[in-house]
Amino acid sequence: MDDLKFISYCRKSSESEDKQMLSIDSQKRELKKIIEKDRLSNVITLAEAKSAYKIGRPEFTKMVEILRSGKANSILTWHLTRLARNSEDGGRIIYMMDEGIIQEIRTPERIYRNTTDDKFLMQIHFAMAKKSSDDTSDFVKRDIKAKLAKGEYPCFVSEGYLNIDKDGKISGKQYSLEKQIKLSEINRPLKRIEQDPFVAPLISKLFEECATGKYSLKELTQKSFEWGIVGRMSGKRLSKSTLFGILTNPLYYGAIRWTGRIYEPEELPDETRHEPIISLELFNRVQEVLGLRNRPIGTKKFYSFSNLMKCGNCGGNISALTVKGITYYRCCKCTGLKYTPESDVRENLTAYVDKMTIDEDFYNIAVEEINKANEKEISGRDAVRKQQERELKNCQARLDNLLRLKISPTNQNGELLNDEEFIDQKKEILAEMKIVKEKMSDTDQRSQNWFDNCVEYFDFNKRLNKKLKKANPKQLREVFEFFYYNPVLFEKTLANTDKSPHKFIIPVNLKKQATITANFGSIKTKAAVYEAVLSDWRGRPDSNR
Repeated sequence: MDDLKFISYCRKSSESEDKQMLSIDSQKRELKKIIEKDRLSNVITLAEAKSAYKIGRPEFTKMVEILRSGKANSILTWHLTRLARNSEDGGRIIYMMDEGIIQEIRTPERIYRNTTDDKFLMQIHFAMAKKSSDDTSDFVKRDIKAKLAKGEYPCFVSEGYLNIDKDGKISGKQYSLEKQIKLSEINRPLKRIEQDPFVAPLISKLFEECATGKYSLKELTQKSFEWGIVGRMSGKRLSKSTLFGILTNPLYYGAIRWTGRIYEPEELPDETRHEPIISLELFNRVQEVLGLRNRPIGTKKFYSFSNLMKCGNCGGNISALTVKGITYYRCCKCTGLKYTPESDVRENLTAYVDKMTIDEDFYNIAVEEINKANEKEISGRDAVRKQQERELKNCQARLDNLLRLKISPTNQNGELLNDEEFIDQKKEILAEMKIVKEKMSDTDQRSQNWFDNCVEYFDFNKRLNKKLKKANPKQLREVFEFFYYNPVLFEKTLANTDKSPHKFIIPVNLKKQATITANFGSIKTKAAVYEAVLSDWRGRPDSNR
């Protein structure tokens, strides 16, 4: 004990992983009991409020320097997880123990020394702490993705908005009784993000004043402070950087910016997305005043067909570029393929779409065939559904009989069915019931969706060439991806591998145009041709429609 020189290390993190840990003062009290009990003297005390999930803690680095200098050779801490939650810091502690720099690590639970068993146990503790932190990180990332998919901002919102909890109450320090009363006057359920009834009008005024171009950022900070826009935590005047962040934040026109991507309002669900404070036009005017209009946030030129085609010479990807206002497509790997104007690619797409376009006669006969198939499907589905219901009732009866046997007076000592057998058989029956229920759900889902999908497909092909003329660049890309399968570009020609069901539509249209009667040599009526060609359809639905 006389050779041991201790350094006391306490750490508290503000992150969710450590919310249940003791505060720094509580840790110091626990360690003081050990110091008094074991009569430790000249203990160096270090403490910090910093997460150990990543390296770079100042006080931890200071502790390592003290240990390497020889001023201390042992550590006193409340728990091993206070020392490290990442693999590098944990490995450093164990390596320093291997070198003899650390003689001992003492906690209220036990003492760890330079022995094989103790170091192995320390490695397990550090690994478990790392795993716990990683799990927390994964959970947070999944939660953020889920919120973004629902159109909710994944953390605390900026000035002008309020976070609302699941009970409809304003979250945290944002709460005030006046604001809560004002929000209760909204004639609808509150969303997870709502406008601050007092600050939102001021934010709108801030954007309008900035859009005039009359004021500098410094002047706007003073004006906004006079209006009542202050820091949410400090209550003081906003800095120029904070004000600039507000004026460039797309949140205020209804979008969400997260990790470099902007989720535009039309991408977010109507029922959950927040209400905009300003219009997109006003936001753009402000960006122009701030000198950002020529480099809009998170936007770039959109090319309808880039990275969708392969080069006919080398198989490389086809990318796009704009030269003097004309868009060209060329190979990323070789120079054998000449620059192809986008107009040529559109001509190829238009020609293919003409082959895929069906008229009213084709559509009516197709829907009639689908209705016939659906009637057969319904009868078959009902039979399958009844069989599945019988299987489910059988499972439930077996489960009831198993329970009766378990609580039967004749089974008081477990002679007929002991606890382990009961649990195993119950698990087996419940697993079987789960499979049957999944099958029932799958049957209902398939029967509900397939008819709509088939009709929707033919409806999409109806008058397709007229719709294509009105399509915007993004819609052109969607049509291209829908109809083209492994497309290859040769100079001005685009080759395609037809995929089902497209490869059925094309020959039907070709036969419709070419078929003539044997006796008169005149073109048949469309309906007669379609009826003849549609005999090629299978007698029953495919498994993959």
